Amino acid sequence: MLRRESSEEVYRHIWHAFADWACQRQMFPQQLNAGLLQDYLAEREQHHGLSPRHAWRVLRLLDRVLGLYHRDQGLPAPLACLQLLERRPDIRYANASRFDELPQELSMQQAAKLARWLARTGSASACAGLPTWQQVRNHAALALHLGAGLTPAEVRALPSARLFLSAAPSEVSTVHLVGTEPPTRVPIPLPRWAVPVLRRWQGLRAELAIPGPQFLPSTKGSGKPWGKVAHHVAVKTTLAEAGLAAEDISAYSLRHAFALHALHRRVPPDQVARWLGVTEPDVMERYRRRLAALEEQAAWEQETS
Repeated sequence: MLRRESSEEVYRHIWHAFADWACQRQMFPQQLNAGLLQDYLAEREQHHGLSPRHAWRVLRLLDRVLGLYHRDQGLPAPLACLQLLERRPDIRYANASRFDELPQELSMQQAAKLARWLARTGSASACAGLPTWQQVRNHAALALHLGAGLTPAEVRALPSARLFLSAAPSEVSTVHLVGTEPPTRVPIPLPRWAVPVLRRWQGLRAELAIPGPQFLPSTKGSGKPWGKVAHHVAVKTTLAEAGLAAEDISAYSLRHAFALHALHRRVPPDQVARWLGVTEPDVMERYRRRLAALEEQAAWEQETS
C-alpha cells in the first residue's frame, strides 16, 4: 500500500504533521511516550477530526518510522505507540469486525500445559538433547509472556537490569518495567515455575558473554535487539514444540492468559491493571466478562460430565 502514489501522499502528510508538532515542542524521537502521543491525537481530534481508524493508521506509521530511527541509533525498540494502543481499545480494534472481542487466549488447560513444559525446560537435565541458545532464549520469552503478562514489545525491549531473580525461595522474583508509561506501572511478581526458565537463560547468556542491554537479544555476537518478525516466529515455533496449536495462539494470547489467571485467583482488578499497564477501564471489563464466561462453561461441563 505504501508504494501506491495516493497512499504515499497520505502517509507523507501524516508524518509531516507529526514532525511539525514534535519540532514545535523541541522534542527528540526517543522522548516520545504514550502520554505525549495521547496529547497529539487529542489535538488532531480537536482541530481536524480524527476517527479511530485514522488514529490507528497514524500510530501504525509512527511505530514503523520510530522503530527504524531507534534501530539506527542503537536505542531500545520504542514502546509509545504500543502502550497507547493498550490504553485505547477503540483505536486498537478500529479495523476489527467485532470490537468487543479479546484476541484468542489460552484455555486454562493449555496455559497449565505450557507452564509445565516451560518448567521442565528450566532444568538442563530434563531436556532431551542440548537445546540451542536461541531455544533457551525463546523459552525465557514465553515465560515472560505467560508468567508476567508482558507484551511482545516489552519482552523485546526488556533490559537485563530490570529483571530480579531471587536466590532465596522466600523472596519473590520480579520484572520491574521502570520508566514505562503509565507511571502507575508496578513490579510484576513472577510465578515460581518461571524463575528456573529465566535463570537458565541468564546463566547461558553470561557463559556465552552475549553483549547488549536487552535481556533477550537477537544475535549472539552483537547482542542487537530482537526484531518483531523474528520474535513472532520464535513464539510460534516454541508453542508448536510445546505441543500447542500455534496457528491459533500468539504472544498476546499468553498475556491474556496471565490476566485471566490472576483474576481467577481473585487478584483485585486494579492490581492486575497496574501489572499490565492498562488504564482503560473497558479493557479490564472485557477480561472480567471473559473470565465469567469461562468459569460458567467449566461449571456446566463439570455438571454434565
